[in-house]
Amino acid sequence: MTAVQKVETRIERDARLDQEAEQVFQLKFQGYTDAEIRRQTGYSRDSIKRRLERARRNLGEATSNDVRTDLERSLDDVIKRTYSLLDEAETVSEKAQLLRVITDTAAKKARLLGVEAPSKLVHSMEQDGLGNAH
Repeated sequence: MTAVQKVETRIERDARLDQEAEQVFQLKFQGYTDAEIRRQTGYSRDSIKRRLERARRNLGEATSNDVRTDLERSLDDVIKRTYSLLDEAETVSEKAQLLRVITDTAAKKARLLGVEAPSKLVHSMEQDGLGNAH
């Protein structure tokens, strides 16, 4: 068996297990007992337990990803709105405050995504923005 075939087999197996986990989770959610699920699916008591754990883990990952995506979009909206306000700012002080909001929000987004923006880069962005402000 080639490496590609092994990967495809692993991917197919994971997809099958995810599908089986979803099936067991749905039955449990609908109020079926473990015995009823065993009769309907033919899975052993341990298989049902493992599939329920997998379904809960998958559900948790999906929920976590959804929350992260929603937060990322919200932070992007703050940055976009702040940039539009930056064009309307009249004083250097107003522009400096808005640039601080942008850089703070960008830093929050970086932390959310698991990457830290180097402080020198953020400082440079602030200085460029302030230098261009009139």
